[in-house]
Amino acid sequence: MNRAGIVFLWVYRKEVLSLAYLFLVGGAFGTIWIFHDSNSVNVKTELAFEENHKIIEVVIADRETSVETTETVEVAWKANAVKVVALVDDQPQISIIIDDLGMVRDRTFGIINLKAPLTLSFLPYAPELQHVTRYARGQGHELMVHLPMEPKGDKDPGPHAMLTGVSDHKMMEDLYFNLSQFDGYVGINNHMGSAFTEDFRGLDLILSEVQKRGLLVLDSRTSQKSLFAKMAADRDIPNMTRDIFLDNEQDVTYILGQLEKLERMALRRGSAIAIGHPYRQTIEALSLWLPTMKAKGIAVVPLSHLIKKKYEKIFVATGVAASGGQASSSR
Repeated sequence: MNRAGIVFLWVYRKEVLSLAYLFLVGGAFGTIWIFHDSNSVNVKTELAFEENHKIIEVVIADRETSVETTETVEVAWKANAVKVVALVDDQPQISIIIDDLGMVRDRTFGIINLKAPLTLSFLPYAPELQHVTRYARGQGHELMVHLPMEPKGDKDPGPHAMLTGVSDHKMMEDLYFNLSQFDGYVGINNHMGSAFTEDFRGLDLILSEVQKRGLLVLDSRTSQKSLFAKMAADRDIPNMTRDIFLDNEQDVTYILGQLEKLERMALRRGSAIAIGHPYRQTIEALSLWLPTMKAKGIAVVPLSHLIKKKYEKIFVATGVAASGGQASSSR
């Protein structure tokens, strides 16, 4: 450095030292922010899906059904249902519902790219839902809203969750938000919700809106005391209940064993419903299992198809015309 430069640094030494200090402090804060942001992303991509299913794993037995006729209307679940073609009469049928979609992008698209008409339930607070759900629909999948509900314990169901301790107004505001994040869905099922699905008041409020919109209900059955399906049936809202969870253990061999259990149930009863999650192991197991279904004579169908099949049987049994619309049941 020449003499002029040295003189300049000496004259303005305080200013130079201040700038250097600010640079160092700014760099330190920038490093902390980047590290924090990186950790936040990791937290989101390592979500613990749902609640502890092991303690509430049950196989729902066959249930008696009843029927009440209603006027024929073009309801949303019928309008948005994915059509099923080329099924053999009385062919055993399975619906696979994948919950918690949208938050982890690569796993969400891993599920969407599976070659079967799955029923995909998206968390309403996930990003870019309009784009992602439109793509999923284009790939032949059926859509549902995975409605966040209050669990027991300290797990966080996410923003705009249905909570038991809030006012009716607040609950409905959150419900409207959740139902407005994307289009083309057939119905709702609960995300978490072991506390909320036992709460008569809360369920009564949201089911009133569900009925107005012509949606169907799937009770994920995160509580053995859940009132969700029963109360939906009391309102003549088409409803079903999941039979088993696929991935309580994130192990490919375990998940394939659960799928075999599901097959046996479908062969015995005619249909069965399973819920899985976008785990890497679940995607791998389904990739192995789905191509084997045709040879086994079992069809993988959207949930709405099982709803239609269920109510057609009720109509036939009771002598009600199959075009009569909705019916009451607590399957």
